Amino acid sequence: MINFTIQIIASIFVGVCFMYLAKRFQKNNIFYFCIGFFVSLTIRIIYLLIYGFFTDFKLQQDFEYNRNLSVLLSVIISCLFFGFLRKRLKNKNLDYQNINEIGA
Repeated sequence: MINFTIQIIASIFVGVCFMYLAKRFQKNNIFYFCIGFFVSLTIRIIYLLIYGFFTDFKLQQDFEYNRNLSVLLSVIISCLFFGFLRKRLKNKNLDYQNINEIGA
């Protein structure tokens, strides 16, 4: 039960990070929260399904380790996707100016 709570908290944290991105570029907060939340959750599910195919869906001794690894992997890939999306939004939004660029 505690592991499930940690997984949900990690997904909510990723969703909140994507909400920050939406707020910064004047996009829909709920939509970007859902993108972040479901990307994190989907990566975790895909990882565990692949792990299940390799172990014939039998619980083994290292299942707990792989479940924790899936949380870490989902956060890392979500952060990479966040960076890619931020760079793409910054390039698309020409009127966006960084606070340091205003006085220059």
